[in-house]
Amino acid sequence: MAVPRVFVSSTCYDLKYIRENLKYFIRRLGYDPVLSEEGTVFFDPSLHTHEACIAEVPNCQMLVLIIGGRFGAQFKGKTHSVTNAEYREAVRLKIPIFAIVEQGVYNESKVYLYNKGSKSIDAGNIKYPSVDNVSIFEFIEEVRSNTINNAIVPFKDFSDIEAYLLQQWAGMMYAFLMRDNEHTRVADTLVIMKEMSERVEMLSRQILRSVGTDEAKITAELYDAMLSCEAVRIFSYMNYRPSPQVILENDDIDKCAESLGLKLKIEDEGPGLSYGSDGTLSMEQHKSMAESYNELQKQLGEILKKQNLTIEQYILISKRAEEANEAKE
Repeated sequence: MAVPRVFVSSTCYDLKYIRENLKYFIRRLGYDPVLSEEGTVFFDPSLHTHEACIAEVPNCQMLVLIIGGRFGAQFKGKTHSVTNAEYREAVRLKIPIFAIVEQGVYNESKVYLYNKGSKSIDAGNIKYPSVDNVSIFEFIEEVRSNTINNAIVPFKDFSDIEAYLLQQWAGMMYAFLMRDNEHTRVADTLVIMKEMSERVEMLSRQILRSVGTDEAKITAELYDAMLSCEAVRIFSYMNYRPSPQVILENDDIDKCAESLGLKLKIEDEGPGLSYGSDGTLSMEQHKSMAESYNELQKQLGEILKKQNLTIEQYILISKRAEEANEAKE
């Protein structure tokens, strides 16, 4: 059975006992801890050991970042440390990061940042007992200044770390289950809507065969094609109902949404994100919706072509019909 792999990123020697306790804690939860000193990192003979650590990060689903008082080994050919590089790789890959920092280091980082920009104090001459390099403070600020996934929590001993991670990972599981339930609920709603649409479609066809005009029959056929389109169903879930005219007038899904008064918002959270009535979509869902929309435009164009109508002619007919209806009202 596949289990989450948790990469533990920190300097090794000063945080040896913290890393050891964390290893057993992660295993007790049924997860797989990845620590360089345990041999769980594959040290590819063709890579420097620093590069091998970075290469292992994409194989993990979470990263625990522990910041202590030692800067640690400098990454090969760079000015930053190996720990810095591991963290930045996790950020690049959008892997969930749980950052914790020793209480003493955390407190002194505030003093450092407070005095850093002062003209009356020579910040370079201030001694900080908890660290061997002020670059650690810059690293803490780097973590804190990220736009997302930027929580950083101080700890006094391992019990603080254990309590924090238990709360965070329980919250992560809760969020996952809620998103999964919401996705299922939305999927069930769309199935019901599809069944209702099919019934309405059948009744509409019967009515139009007996009393409909040629223009109405063409419009009904266009709506028939729209009923099976994923993009139209999602628009309907968001309480927006585009007409054939709106779809034919707008080249892509975003322009169509804007013409309806809806701004699609893309959140890069992976395929598990459920779309919301406020226009929120994941990147994968937006791509799928756009593809179905483009395919629908082609189908509508082919229907009009069979009726010897251009898109421009149909749009003009639709506008005239709207004006006539408004005049009657």
